[in-house]
Amino acid sequence: MKRFDQQTLFIVGGGSGMGAELARQASAQGARIALAGRRRAQLDTVAASLEGPVSVHPLDISRRESLETALDEIGQVDHIVSTAADLTFKPFIELTDEDIQRTLDSKIWASIQLGRAAHHYLAPKGSLLFYSGVAAYRPAPGASLVSSANHWLEGIMNGLAVELAPRRVNVISPGVVDSATWDGMDESARQTMFDETARSLPVGRVGQVQDLATAGLAILENGYIDAQVLHVDGGGRIA
Repeated sequence: MKRFDQQTLFIVGGGSGMGAELARQASAQGARIALAGRRRAQLDTVAASLEGPVSVHPLDISRRESLETALDEIGQVDHIVSTAADLTFKPFIELTDEDIQRTLDSKIWASIQLGRAAHHYLAPKGSLLFYSGVAAYRPAPGASLVSSANHWLEGIMNGLAVELAPRRVNVISPGVVDSATWDGMDESARQTMFDETARSLPVGRVGQVQDLATAGLAILENGYIDAQVLHVDGGGRIA
């Protein structure tokens, strides 16, 4: 029997990066996958790469009615995962209202709406998993808003773990990962940043989406992990 046979995973942010890789690994382990995100074309591409049953749900995760419409179609789910992130890295004083709203929607409002939905759609032994980031613990210039949003996820995790019990709520905090998060950077600047980060880390490399997906599946599978932040950052908090 595969690890996730007969289980349904609802993955927000499943159209790229860590969410897409988690969907691939879970599907290979027998899970039914429901992919959610804003871009239908990306979701369709990931869906075509999966081994098992899959459904696609284009939506704005910050909007309650959009989320509940998708979950009404799916029914009860065993695990809800959100890797969604629409982040802007720039000095705080330079952030526009639009920059701020995108971050609030993808991190804070998304966690609020998923917490509400979990009360109605998450299986009694299910779990809710958010992905935050090392900026919450090692803020750098230009990451004030991102740091604050990631800290929010740890706070709401603790509250929801109590209110949703016995369903579990956890957070994974990635370090610097070679993913779509950095697609807005010039390729040369991006590679330079990766190289400098790798030299600063105890493990000597930046993260890969596979690292974060395998960590996520381990938390979903282990029914005794609850209200925890798992740091998958290559030692970034001590570097």
